[in-house]
Amino acid sequence: MNYLNPIYTEKTQCQDCYKCIRECPVKAIRVECGHAMVLPDSCVLCGHCVQICPAGAKRVRDDLSRAKMLLNLKDRVVLSLAPSFASEFAGVEPSALVRALKGLGFFGVSETAIGADLVSARLGADLASGAEASRKLYLSTACPSAVEYVKQRIPALAHLLTDRASPLLAHARFLKELYGADAGIVFAGPCIAKKREADEWGEIDCVISFEELKAWLKESGNLPPGGTGSLGSPVSGAGDTPESRPESFIPWRASFGALYPVDGGMIASIRKSSGPSPARMMTVSGLEEIRRALEGLDEQALDRPLFIELLACPGGCVNGPLAGKNVPSALRRVRLLEYAEAAPERDKPAGDRSEPDLAGVLPDRAGEARPHEEEEIRTALRSVGKYTVKDELNCGSCGYDTCRAFATAMLEERAERTMCVSYMRKLAQKKANGLIRAIPSGVVICDASLRVVECNENFARLMGEETMAMYEAKPGMEGADLAAITSLSELCAEVIAAGGPDAVEHEIRENRKVFLATVFSIEKGESACAVIQDVTAPHVRRDRVISQTRKVIDKNLATVQQIAYLLGENAAETEAMLNSIIESFSAGEGEP
Repeated sequence: MNYLNPIYTEKTQCQDCYKCIRECPVKAIRVECGHAMVLPDSCVLCGHCVQICPAGAKRVRDDLSRAKMLLNLKDRVVLSLAPSFASEFAGVEPSALVRALKGLGFFGVSETAIGADLVSARLGADLASGAEASRKLYLSTACPSAVEYVKQRIPALAHLLTDRASPLLAHARFLKELYGADAGIVFAGPCIAKKREADEWGEIDCVISFEELKAWLKESGNLPPGGTGSLGSPVSGAGDTPESRPESFIPWRASFGALYPVDGGMIASIRKSSGPSPARMMTVSGLEEIRRALEGLDEQALDRPLFIELLACPGGCVNGPLAGKNVPSALRRVRLLEYAEAAPERDKPAGDRSEPDLAGVLPDRAGEARPHEEEEIRTALRSVGKYTVKDELNCGSCGYDTCRAFATAMLEERAERTMCVSYMRKLAQKKANGLIRAIPSGVVICDASLRVVECNENFARLMGEETMAMYEAKPGMEGADLAAITSLSELCAEVIAAGGPDAVEHEIRENRKVFLATVFSIEKGESACAVIQDVTAPHVRRDRVISQTRKVIDKNLATVQQIAYLLGENAAETEAMLNSIIESFSAGEGEP
């Protein structure tokens, strides 16, 4: 396991399918000895490879043990609960959930959406003031995966990212000011990228997923009871017992920031907290959609400021890579909106406390890629049999969109030649053809319709002058009718029909010659291969005599062994009978 990166590959499970490379939006995968390894400095932690890996080889770092250790090391540890908890713990009353989580040892539970409230208020003020009069484009920085994607794939627009902390970082700083710099902060949510925030920022101690949190609750026996209403409805008929007394989020319940997990939620939160904005606002969710929306976008082409809410996950955080998959996304969205609609309106954080520092975009990790000369790329392409532009199939089987992208990956040691399917197919075909040509016997391969797939020159020569002329006109004789050439086709048809793996030997007569044919199935029910020898040739005749002599010797030895066994068995029975007679007569002599 790579404990330094939140996503890693379980090598024993990786099946060389390259699906993760095909699906990775930033190609942050390097193939090492056939295993697809994640490149930490390039990975944006969108988690898509974890979701689509057919073998489950892409794993997410488990930080649950770190969270448990933190509870033992610090006096106060606060759990920052992602606002999408409303869709993950549906039917559970907030007070019951808080009580169960405090039962794990947390000092308190706070909504990460409080940090979202702070960010929305600041962004609303920024847009309203128009501090940078010349600026026309604002790109949100609430989603760390989207931020890293823009930096890597659309660097020309990276300077337009708003220098505002993510809701989690803002919330962590707020909690540190409220409960002391030594307070521990653990985040629980559906986002893998938040683990990198914990690795980079000292204010966040640990990040766990909702699944890890549920497993922890189950292990400790603190599972909260399910409710019949929505998360926003109160518990009715509760008695005055420690288990039924209401528990609440600290220091208060979040306001409009609860909308952040759905696409458009950030914009709605900004408008609710700051009122109408002079800037146009739009939402783009999904990394591929972000690429389509931003690539080639010229800020100067805008007639008025534009704020774009960027979300890496299609539909928002409710569809995060670590979100529960047993509930339809539409229902998760409805549950979250129901909870958010019941949120109180709050213009400023209660208690007249000053806002924490809201600046902070994650630092760059990927180094600048060195541009490759054209001749370097051509050399790499030639190494996989791509000599001309026509040879560049761009089939994508290697995981890269184009052969040139694959060549670049090879130059950067992120890909191996064996990943190119067309190259490996041609290489295998060349080796097979080389072996067929080198075999002194005649070799022919045919398909189920008895059409020649491949044959060598020796086969054509053995079949006669007409066949040899066909071979010279078209080496390999692909597509020729085997039945029109030799009666060997009947034996091939039988083997293909039987579909058996065992080789069949048979003598056939062609052109006053006797051939020894060995036929075997290549692909069950689809193709067969025949190897033939002219037994009338001197060297073959000698080998055949030796082979037949050995068979006769082996058969005679087996017969002799069987006779010896029978004779030995018969002698033993005779000896037993004679001994019985002697014993009976000896006993008679001793009687009076």
